[in-house]
Amino acid sequence: MYAQNGNRHETKEEKSFVYKAEIRMKGFPCLSQTFDRLSEAQRWAEDTESLLRSGGQITDNDVPEELTFVDALDRYELEVSNRKRPNTKIRERTSANRLREHFSGLKLKEITPSLVAAFRDKRLKSVGPSTVQKDLALLSHLFTIANAEWALDIKNPVATIRKPAKPDSRLRLLSKDEARHLLETSKQSRNKKLYHFLQLMLHTGMRPSEAAGITWGQIDIDARIIDLTVTKTKPRRVPLTVKAVELLLELMPDQYEKNSFVFLPNNCSETLRRRPNLFFRRAFWNALKKANIEDFHMHDLRHTAASYLLMAGVDLRTLADILGHSTMQMVQRYTHLLDDHKLKAIDKIELLGR
Repeated sequence: MYAQNGNRHETKEEKSFVYKAEIRMKGFPCLSQTFDRLSEAQRWAEDTESLLRSGGQITDNDVPEELTFVDALDRYELEVSNRKRPNTKIRERTSANRLREHFSGLKLKEITPSLVAAFRDKRLKSVGPSTVQKDLALLSHLFTIANAEWALDIKNPVATIRKPAKPDSRLRLLSKDEARHLLETSKQSRNKKLYHFLQLMLHTGMRPSEAAGITWGQIDIDARIIDLTVTKTKPRRVPLTVKAVELLLELMPDQYEKNSFVFLPNNCSETLRRRPNLFFRRAFWNALKKANIEDFHMHDLRHTAASYLLMAGVDLRTLADILGHSTMQMVQRYTHLLDDHKLKAIDKIELLGR
């Protein structure tokens, strides 16, 4: 048996840990439980092990019916959130803290749809719909886990309430002249790799964090492929244009380790490793300012690449595969850009029959 430190939760008044105790004995299933105090975790482990050795019975992951919301959320973070990617864990920790503040003092079964709706409305006064959607998704999954894995007979109060309306998708693209001007300006940047980074984004449609964080071992120059094994969705292989290959060859050192970064310093901080695009953020904004380009974000480079691919005749399924979208709905938002493109095409036969 053993007890281990779990998630750490801090307020201005106190610092605390969640402790998880596990028992692994031959002939018995693995049992676990979470506690606020290390002494309680150790006592539960000792008592449970003694009970098992004496022939007693205990159900796996025995959860009290009077489980408080805070205890349930602590356990969820320890057993579910901790297994997710670092960026996802950080995002869920933020949502968990807001939920913890709002529902503290309540038992899990006391949380009703009306209370969840009140949380939704309160949050919408200070943050956008997308943030509230993430908060509610975490809360909903907590109840799903409690019901399915912790054997609690409890209903999901999130299931019946109205969710915040999704904001209209923002789609800002670079014109060909803007793209040309931005690239010329980026050559003057103090960040000597900014030009190559922007070109790679425009020639692949990768997410900023994906492009900024690639290593030399992920690139197959001969096959013109970047192998993205860790992505926001599923792993994929990104094709490279000839121009993109030429740009990468300009940066490629004579000797390198496969795990060395193409753009990031190899001794970069953990923050940059989690969010590689931050390496280019200041240089990118400075380049936009000098190029007099307004209302444009780094992620819009990806939208620009996707839109020009579509207008060049690439089908939606192939576009989704290149971009790494898990659903066709994600690429459907680009189709309205084809309206002018199709009008120009149909005008080519306006004299037919005259």
